[in-house]
Amino acid sequence: MDLLGRSMTTKVIKTTARGQGEGKNKILKGNRFIVWVVESIIVVLIAFNAYLVYSLTSSSSYNFFDSKLASVESGVDPSNFKIQVEVLNGCGEKGIGQKVMKFLRNRGFDVVNIDNANHFEYNETIVLDRKGSNGPSTDAFKVGVALGSPNVILQENTVRMVDVSVIVGKDYNRLLFYKEQN
Repeated sequence: MDLLGRSMTTKVIKTTARGQGEGKNKILKGNRFIVWVVESIIVVLIAFNAYLVYSLTSSSSYNFFDSKLASVESGVDPSNFKIQVEVLNGCGEKGIGQKVMKFLRNRGFDVVNIDNANHFEYNETIVLDRKGSNGPSTDAFKVGVALGSPNVILQENTVRMVDVSVIVGKDYNRLLFYKEQN
């Protein structure tokens, strides 16, 4: 009953149109086709991945990885190629700059200058970061690690056209280049 006292009836209208059932089947068939396409793509991707894994483990690929491993074991890091280094003799030992230069170049560093330091009284080898701003850069630490010198210091110098300066001190016989030679 409504507010005026009349009785209300509810009519339920059922539609039985013939086309509705057929539309549902078309939608289901369309979904099945999409699922089939997606499943086919997944199978193709799995097969492609299996091929890649097989090709990486074949004997010809091992030679490639062995050569890469050998270059890493010898200390050559391709990211070192962009690091410009100068070597300064601070110990007075004749030819020490040449030996350090050769050692660093064999590890991929770009040694652009060899010279004497301002004096020959450096007791320890120092790696100076010339381009850093908030402490020594990773480039300077790479040079320090390659040489085996823990003395990596930020000493910005915009006049020098290098990233890192190495001052070889009297402790050169403790550095890795010296140990490698002997």
